[in-house]
Amino acid sequence: MKATFIKTLALSLLAVVTLGLSACKGDDTPNVPPTPSPSTSGEIARVTIKLSMGHLHGEQDFHFVPSSGKYDLRNIYDSQEFTFVKNGDTWSLAPGAPYSDLIAFQLFAWDPKVYSSIAPDYGAIIELYDAEGKLLNDQYTSEELRSQYQFFFYPTEATDFDGKPIAVNAADPTSILRYVYCDTNVWNQSASKSPTDDAGKKLYYFLPKTEPIGIKGYYQFPETGHFLLNIDLWHSPKGKLEGGKASPFFAPNATVKSGKRLLHLTLPVNIAAQKRFMDEVIEGILNDYSRRVGEAEDKDKVQYQAVPLDQLTSPNGYFTDEEMRTFAKRMMKLLGTTDWERVAMDFYRYYSSTGDEGSNKGYF
Repeated sequence: MKATFIKTLALSLLAVVTLGLSACKGDDTPNVPPTPSPSTSGEIARVTIKLSMGHLHGEQDFHFVPSSGKYDLRNIYDSQEFTFVKNGDTWSLAPGAPYSDLIAFQLFAWDPKVYSSIAPDYGAIIELYDAEGKLLNDQYTSEELRSQYQFFFYPTEATDFDGKPIAVNAADPTSILRYVYCDTNVWNQSASKSPTDDAGKKLYYFLPKTEPIGIKGYYQFPETGHFLLNIDLWHSPKGKLEGGKASPFFAPNATVKSGKRLLHLTLPVNIAAQKRFMDEVIEGILNDYSRRVGEAEDKDKVQYQAVPLDQLTSPNGYFTDEEMRTFAKRMMKLLGTTDWERVAMDFYRYYSSTGDEGSNKGYF
């Protein structure tokens, strides 16, 4: 019994000492704040897409020359920019966007074998931002990570201007939409106009066809009508090649699909006519001006003016009079006006404005 008493006393004393030590430790040590959660700065919260009408100097050598024109209606001749924001699991155009669709011209090839004769082309640069506004392009295009990311582009819901459906072949939609990847080793530098090092090697170059990303590239629109341009970004930690080849721009392969789709954007696209239609309208304005100058007594007072809609013709005979007026009415509707003169004179303003042709700016 004595032994039991001593054992009980010892245990009691040990408990008191332990509590005392715990109390001393709590008094002497400041509270440690909880470990912060890992940063989410790499998560995409905003996407900006800038599309610029230009031309080619080679398969990937896209060139955009901004005009200095001041336009009465919406500027569809230089760059059209769209910003998308994330709302839960979906993406939509940012509130307050000046417009919600791309207005473009139909592709025409004077000679399909000569890149410079295939126009217009719409160069696209995509910028990715996190929730705090930090640009993430350097991260997603880094040499370490770029093998894991690829944008895909494909059309859906295509219709003509009478509202009739246009068949979309998901296995090959290039009759409606074409795209060429033009990514460079430094995403915001030009490979076409790259400086060289001391050995004469380019500092900036186009990535090989096995490394498509889609941060930089150009679209072509072979058909008139409307469609939804779908833009998907996939993350594939296993890479993006199968049999040593990358997926086409419109369809991720099984390796890519084993990863995760990070975003899905949609942008309405409207293609009213070939750019040759605009060129014919401009030539008509120039011819009409020359005629009136020749007839005028005071030639200095003669000004450029639009050819009226009911007198619209194709000076070079590329289109019938009916086609010219049909194209004109489409453009008026897309631009939100019933005044053909405003549309036609904006065409002329684009023609007569000057761009910085000698600059290296605007080259991919």
